[in-house]
Amino acid sequence: MNNPINLRMFALNILHAVLIQKQKAKASLIHLLSQHDLEPRDAALLREMMYGVLRHYFSLEADISRFIKLKPDDHSRLALLLGAYQIRHMRVPNHAAISETVAAIKPYAPQAAGFVNAVLRKASNQAAPDKLKPHQRAELPKWMYKSWRDAFGADAVQSIKQACVTTPDLCLAVFNNRAGWIEKAQAQGFVAREGALSPYAVLLDANTNVTQLPAYDEGGFIVTDQAAQAATLPITLADETGHILDICAAPGGKTAMLGKRFPKATVTAIELSPKRIPPLQDNLNRLQLEHVDILQADALNLPYQNNSVDAIFLDAPCSASGTLRRHPDAKFLHDKQSVQNAAKLQAQLLKEALRVLKVGGSLVYAVCSIHPQENEAVVNQFEGVQSIQRLLPSPEHDGFFFAHIIKS
Repeated sequence: MNNPINLRMFALNILHAVLIQKQKAKASLIHLLSQHDLEPRDAALLREMMYGVLRHYFSLEADISRFIKLKPDDHSRLALLLGAYQIRHMRVPNHAAISETVAAIKPYAPQAAGFVNAVLRKASNQAAPDKLKPHQRAELPKWMYKSWRDAFGADAVQSIKQACVTTPDLCLAVFNNRAGWIEKAQAQGFVAREGALSPYAVLLDANTNVTQLPAYDEGGFIVTDQAAQAATLPITLADETGHILDICAAPGGKTAMLGKRFPKATVTAIELSPKRIPPLQDNLNRLQLEHVDILQADALNLPYQNNSVDAIFLDAPCSASGTLRRHPDAKFLHDKQSVQNAAKLQAQLLKEALRVLKVGGSLVYAVCSIHPQENEAVVNQFEGVQSIQRLLPSPEHDGFFFAHIIKS
């Protein structure tokens, strides 16, 4: 079952899970791939279609709405978006995009096949609409567009959009001799270059097979965006043998950064979810970080005394709005209220982290969100802020916010 028609059926399945059932795209894709043995080429095509619709959703919606008088059912609407994406953004011939999308809708809504066919044929005979509303041009929900426009300016939002509609590079943290590692990778035929935000960052083609890269088995690197790498750099230790907590640690990229930067310290990775601990442990094992241990605990009630920990990295749960390059579904899974709820939780987590941090200790609060509500509005509630940095999404890195705090 890996012909193109079924791939479009699979794409509709995942789009329905994300846009209607509000499930995460990556988890839905992994679940589907676990049930169907797809060839790598077919899996790549499936990813392109589902993520393409999510990235271009608002302009595609404006495109197909020109040809519709009444609101269609969910499956028909998703089929129209999928067909329009192929017509506007892929090299699939129009007749093939239309016929295969029509075939894909039949198992879900057989009565809608004629309607989907007619609308997609009209779309294929006309150019995409020139006039789009600002939020449609930015490929963002209205509320998110307005928030970012007011915070960063309309030009910055359009730059974010350009970064978020393209497939991002693969980014690694290479822990030993980055320049030498890049030379080895290039000698093996990989296209690799240094990232600018971190002395460990290396950028490669998105489709790179990481298991074939130099020093994979030896734990020489970990996959993590360079913005996330940069967030760990402000952490300092007065005593190189001190104790560092990485709070909300899974999947372990920042834990690895801390472990490699502070090889004589004791690093404790704190994670609440038991399901996320095994892959975290696997990462630490591959990286040979024997001085890093894992503790399952609630970050709102840390099992440490007041003023007892030397340094803390708090990677707080957030709306993930800075990761739209990699996770375009994030803009559909959160709204104004959920962002406010996240901010309340973040402030509680930060307060608890500061409770256990020693006076004079170093703490970084970090989120992969660029919403001001989850950024300055959280850290400005506390004293001791030394520096604040927000990185907006770009072709080179995700969006990220981090603040360095010294407890007074």
